[in-house]
Amino acid sequence: MLVPLNARDIAEVMRIERLPGYAGFVGTWPAEEHEAERTAPDARYLGLRDGDGLAGFVIFQKVREPAIRLRRIAVGATDKGTGTRILRAALDWAFESFPAEAITLGVARQNDRARHIYLREGFVDDGEDEVHFNMVLTRQAWAERRRA
Repeated sequence: MLVPLNARDIAEVMRIERLPGYAGFVGTWPAEEHEAERTAPDARYLGLRDGDGLAGFVIFQKVREPAIRLRRIAVGATDKGTGTRILRAALDWAFESFPAEAITLGVARQNDRARHIYLREGFVDDGEDEVHFNMVLTRQAWAERRRA
């Protein structure tokens, strides 16, 4: 179950986003930027607890707008299904908590694994730029997948 993160969790968020292999995919912020974003009225930090640490986290932005932005999602250990579990829980949380019509994200062009997961979970391509594939999941598509 995802829980809201607090200031004490920022060190764990930073540890996860700095794991080997994540540099080109996840992005990193200093602690001050994380804390400013975590406390912003339109952002939410959620995590999956693993003992005293985090198994993974998700950052949402623009939560009060028609299209919520999934800014960042990362897990401490890959190939265990944790990322899929966090993603599904995060999508459910966002659509159940806010009246948004869509969730958007940008996935690094070279991150084929993440793009495959997002497509599998109902996201569709919504354009691209030189760095990212832009993807979107509509409320309707999310609801249809939940019913199936």
